[in-house]
Amino acid sequence: MPGDNVIMHISSLNSDRLLHRGTRRRNPRHLLIGVTLLGLLFMPGCLFRKHKPPAAPALPAPVRTALLPLNIPHEKTDLRWVSLGTLAWMADVALAAPDIDLVPVWESVPAALQSLGDARTISVDTAELVAARLSARWSSQGEIIAAGNALTMQLDFIPAKPSLVPFRYEKGTSIDSMESRFEEAFDQFLRYLIVRPLQTSNIRPMDAKKLREIADALDLEYGWFVAAKPGTSGKVVEDLARSNPALARVLFSPTLYPVLAK
Repeated sequence: MPGDNVIMHISSLNSDRLLHRGTRRRNPRHLLIGVTLLGLLFMPGCLFRKHKPPAAPALPAPVRTALLPLNIPHEKTDLRWVSLGTLAWMADVALAAPDIDLVPVWESVPAALQSLGDARTISVDTAELVAARLSARWSSQGEIIAAGNALTMQLDFIPAKPSLVPFRYEKGTSIDSMESRFEEAFDQFLRYLIVRPLQTSNIRPMDAKKLREIADALDLEYGWFVAAKPGTSGKVVEDLARSNPALARVLFSPTLYPVLAK
């Protein structure tokens, strides 16, 4: 009957609408969008979540280090000035290392003399004792080995704590090239310590004549090979204080040379 057809048509329309509504609720695209939004919220780098800025990298603690003269063969008296000149070379290079806290030479050499007595050969035990006495983590101990006209420089850094492993640098050299050898040795030592590298632009080369004057003044100041006459090297100290004040303050005591206290 016509009425039944109308009812059936209406029922059919309602069924289609219900089916259409059900399909919309179960639309996979809508589900995918929802899952994607949830994923974004829980992602580590989500734009909707606030994060603390990354912490600045921690700088390494200063490594307190004491320097001592290099040993030379007993018969090579002509190399005595080199033994003390190496202190100036090493100190100048060490001052260019941002993470080296350098013990002044006017503390390290007297401490070594107290242990050595009349001897002038620094052993590993002496280096360890000096480091411990001055609250340093490392102390240098090295020697110049002569074979005819050829020289070999051996430089060790000895730790105050037996649990640490010593560091050694050894290479053939000459008097003229020794300064660059110290730069290379310290560069490798700093890598070994995993600290910042040398700032080589801060290293000021010294000519041989100037270095020998400083070495003779150090010998006279501390009595390494000659009789000690502290406080009598005013001219050398004043010249060095003008050209390289940081090095002058490390090598010579400000107590004896007021020019260094300025």
